Amino acid sequence: MTEAIRRIESDGPLEDQSVLRQLAQTPEPAPWPSVRRARLLAERLGLPARVARARDLAPLVLIGLAALMVLAGLGLAGAVVDAQERRINVIASLAGLLGLHGLSLLVWVGALLLPGHGRAGALAGRLWLTLTARTALGRGREGAALLQAGAQLLERARLLPWLLGLASHLLWTLSFCVAVAALLAALALRRYTLGWETTLLDPAQFARAIDALAWLPGRLGFPVPDAALVRAAGDPASTPGPAGQAVLAWWLVGCVLVYGLLPRLLCATACVAVWALRRHRLQPDFALPYYRQLQARLDALAPARVVDAEHAQGQAGSLPQPASDAHGAPVLLAFELPPERPWPPVDVPAGIRTWACDGSAAGRDAAVRQVAAWRPGRLVVACQAAASPDRGTERLLRELLPLAGALHLGLVDADQASDAERARWPRWLQDAGLAATVSFHGQWQAGFATPSAEVQETTP
Repeated sequence: MTEAIRRIESDGPLEDQSVLRQLAQTPEPAPWPSVRRARLLAERLGLPARVARARDLAPLVLIGLAALMVLAGLGLAGAVVDAQERRINVIASLAGLLGLHGLSLLVWVGALLLPGHGRAGALAGRLWLTLTARTALGRGREGAALLQAGAQLLERARLLPWLLGLASHLLWTLSFCVAVAALLAALALRRYTLGWETTLLDPAQFARAIDALAWLPGRLGFPVPDAALVRAAGDPASTPGPAGQAVLAWWLVGCVLVYGLLPRLLCATACVAVWALRRHRLQPDFALPYYRQLQARLDALAPARVVDAEHAQGQAGSLPQPASDAHGAPVLLAFELPPERPWPPVDVPAGIRTWACDGSAAGRDAAVRQVAAWRPGRLVVACQAAASPDRGTERLLRELLPLAGALHLGLVDADQASDAERARWPRWLQDAGLAATVSFHGQWQAGFATPSAEVQETTP
């Protein structure tokens, strides 16, 4: 739900004032307010009903595909048995039963090994997912957002190829079970002649292929045809007797079980195990700018509080000291101001350099590099009074401390902020352990009007 709401809001924010007021009544640590907001907005859009419908229809779609695989299994069994001549070419039968299976299994394994190709394998699984999404989620913006959100979460948790593979392996397992059952029934109730034949290839190669394929089934207890039986099966003039035919029949069934059914069962088990180990990773990337901006909005509604006062106080002693050799021109640095606010302001005193930082990692790095080049004797960081200080603000101040002779924090548009919003800033400086080295001013202009040695204001 959370990721789907993010994708829906990529086309424009949803109206959420009533939801935010509801969340403000029961404060929770991040990121749970963002998750609760998304769930409340999702209920308004009817997303939970779509997800519930998809959850109910997914097994039915899988059963429908399983019915098709049953028919395919019966078709495979019928294709390898010549009902008229009652003759079975064992090599052609194995190619028909295991060819497509082996190719699709190799594609799935290759998709696991190649990064970024998680959707390339498991054709049956992708068909199941597509049919479920189209029948349950719908074709509108909300349905597309739910499908994309689910796929994105699965890819981020590296679970998408395993989930699609699980559906595919289960369908193939059912198909092989039906094919083996039909093959056993045909061989048990009617008499067939098993052999092999070729026109272009060397018969010795066929004999070696049969011997190689018999190695693993033989280790699991299935009969293994000897060299004489293999030669006789390939010679129409010397058809093996009933005992030899039984050995060839069990060899054929053993190859289908060992090289067809068993790998699919093992792969399905591996998919279940990987799902159990990684399912805890199914969560959005809360480090994305969308979630950070949303959390800042939610924090602005909550009263300021100290999360770890003891840790913050312990950090104060490890703060870098202002640069005593920094004597450059004073600098006014805007941090995370609204885009619509003009910058630099018209009332900046002459001789003061200005810079603006949007709060991104690249923006902070650029600001730090520029301040390091200027080495100002006084640096005033201007922040929006109505905003909420966060770790990004603290990190920037700590990085700027050793680059300027004196560091000040001033507010912008303080007259438009409430008393609680203005009081949040000096209290946050105190809690973060920065109050002793960063001077606070209720208006950013005061940062250039006071001596550098002035201590922090005690009133906002």
